[in-house]
Amino acid sequence: MKLSVFGKDTAHSIEVALDCRHYIGDRPCKFNRECRECPEYSPQGTRILIIKTGALGDVLRTTILLGGIKRKYPDSHLTWITAPGAVSLVPKSIVDRVWPYSVEVIARLSVEEFDLVLSLDKEPEVAALSMIARSKDKRGMGVDGCGAVYPLNKEMSYYYRLGLDNDLKFHHNRRTYPDLLAEAVNIPYDPAVDDYHLDLGEADREKARCLFLGTGLSPGQKVLGINTGAGGVFVNKDWTLLGYVALLQELEKRGITVLLLGGDRESDRISELHRRFEGPFIKDVGTGHSLGVFASLVSMCHVVLTGDTLGMHVALSVGARVVSLFGSTQPTEIEMFGRGEKIITPIECAPCYKRSCDIHPSCMEMIRPETVLASILRQWDMPSAKNLRTIGKSL
Repeated sequence: MKLSVFGKDTAHSIEVALDCRHYIGDRPCKFNRECRECPEYSPQGTRILIIKTGALGDVLRTTILLGGIKRKYPDSHLTWITAPGAVSLVPKSIVDRVWPYSVEVIARLSVEEFDLVLSLDKEPEVAALSMIARSKDKRGMGVDGCGAVYPLNKEMSYYYRLGLDNDLKFHHNRRTYPDLLAEAVNIPYDPAVDDYHLDLGEADREKARCLFLGTGLSPGQKVLGINTGAGGVFVNKDWTLLGYVALLQELEKRGITVLLLGGDRESDRISELHRRFEGPFIKDVGTGHSLGVFASLVSMCHVVLTGDTLGMHVALSVGARVVSLFGSTQPTEIEMFGRGEKIITPIECAPCYKRSCDIHPSCMEMIRPETVLASILRQWDMPSAKNLRTIGKSL
């Protein structure tokens, strides 16, 4: 144990373990006992800094690296810098410190030393943090003196190239994001054991349970969650209103209970769907919930229908069965972990990652309700994916 002694005389001296992962400094640690001979002493080991701020779905799916990190560096101390809005997506059960990106964080980086830095964002203002961080081993993305983003290590080359070569990304690459990312930063990845990691707090679980029961549903009732929207950066990531209406008509005939899910951006769409279907088979828990409550609601669903968005990654992380719709974005990079199906538009120009489009019918309009229904029914009849999850085996 590393101890530091302060004070000019014995009466005012204190011994503290500065290298203990539980040490805070301005107040007692959670065990509230003196450092000397403390049974909870845990030296930090390999100090690793992860820099990943956005987008929200990308932050969550980057947690796939944590299993490999803990296998390669079992006694490691992890610090993760992320966007303030993504803090709840980083599992504090594994990551020792989660820092919202701020001026204060930059000050910390100028002082602290790390054994390894994993810089996983391509935006210059974020990648620049890796240049400030004090470490002899930096992997991922950095920024040169002219402000240009570039790979810090040779293993990053293929992942870096995918961002610059649309032909490679859209038509030739067949590797998933976990596989690509793990190779890029030289961290072990085993698809048999590595999975997403998301902590669900008890308060969020309880609020979600109250919302669930408040719709008239019973505890443990089998429901289909429909995540009705998608992020607004790329066009045609969310399915059409007419598609959902046609699908819901068929689900009602089959007696499948539906829970409508979404954020504030989807409130109008959810209200419209709920207005059109007033029967007891469709449930609405509202929007505007925290990420923790949203994830807890998703965890209560047997199957989740979603676009390529945060809701898809949340559903995969909590072990739901997933049917995911792909229009303008690349489906190949998404790992489903054997817990769902991808429905890919038949349109020839996809994927494209365009931010606007005037083609009609669009890629999402070409996804037929009967195709979606068939996929949902296949997943509906399969056993709960929550019992099949491998999350945690890698730790």
